Amino acid sequence: MRSLRALTLGAALVLPGCALRVGPKMIPRDRFDYSAAISSSWQTQMLANLVKMRYEDAPFFMDVAQVVTAYTWEATGTITTPDWNSILKAPGAAASGRWAESPTITMNPLTGDKFTKSLLQPVPPVSIFEMVQAGWPIDTVFALAVRSINGLHALSHMQVLKRQADPEFYQLLTLMRDLQESDSIAMRVIAGEKEEQPEIVFSAGAQDDETKAKSRELRTMLGLDLEASEFKIAFGAVQLNDKEIALATRSILEIIGESAAGVEIPEADVKEGRATPSPDSISLPGPFSLVRVHSGTGKPNDRDAAVSVRYRGHWFWVDDRDVPSKRGLTFLLMLATLAESGTSITPPLLTISKP
Repeated sequence: MRSLRALTLGAALVLPGCALRVGPKMIPRDRFDYSAAISSSWQTQMLANLVKMRYEDAPFFMDVAQVVTAYTWEATGTITTPDWNSILKAPGAAASGRWAESPTITMNPLTGDKFTKSLLQPVPPVSIFEMVQAGWPIDTVFALAVRSINGLHALSHMQVLKRQADPEFYQLLTLMRDLQESDSIAMRVIAGEKEEQPEIVFSAGAQDDETKAKSRELRTMLGLDLEASEFKIAFGAVQLNDKEIALATRSILEIIGESAAGVEIPEADVKEGRATPSPDSISLPGPFSLVRVHSGTGKPNDRDAAVSVRYRGHWFWVDDRDVPSKRGLTFLLMLATLAESGTSITPPLLTISKP
């Protein structure tokens, strides 16, 4: 009887512990913590690669493939009743518990064929237009992701591809942005038998005289048919006819290299030949801007730095008050997810096991 009572009372202590339902309470906290950590590491990795490009070091990408975390909650308790045949007259109680969290994080380095497709191949025009369709300003996307449009070339800071811009290129982007804001120009992607075909469509609806003039000026600069309203997008440097827009797009590695022009390198490292010198001009014409990265010997204040990284004995960071640079860094991250074969890369899978 005594053993039965001890077992029953001990079970009564254990069951309330099970009723705590720890698992559901952990999901909101851990889901936010893990997603914040992955996002922060993603930004830090991109910033580090921007800096590496200025030091002529090889960029490296590590993808977080999966996060699995398991929780263990165990509790035991016992109560001993008085044994009237012994000296012990008072009841005794004992309880113990154990809490454990076991995360398993899987990371895959970007190498081989995946590296080639994601970083070295030019970004497919479809991917660029997907960003425009998602709401990104067309001038911002084209300023860094496109090398030339129908023979009009953008500015290039990289030593291997260095060249001055054709003034008409950025005038063209400003016109496209104005027409995008007035809903006078739109992008669409048509599913074909072999691949998707992007198109630019000029609105045939009611327009004011200023918008009509801008539309006509844009077509004239691109050498397009002034009467047509739909134009196919092709990858290449030269258009085949007046109903085609030829885009020579950049690779992700080239885009990162162009963006790296905005990295502030310590003067001593440049003088010693450890890093490439800053371009004569690190600004893009008009409203366009690069990611501005500051440097110093001391760690920046966490409140002032949106993202920071330590590299070669120096700290590099993006100022949290520099909205254009933060937007530019986000643009690089978003474009990188669309680089592989023109499709979105599957985001990391977060799995939380119940206790």
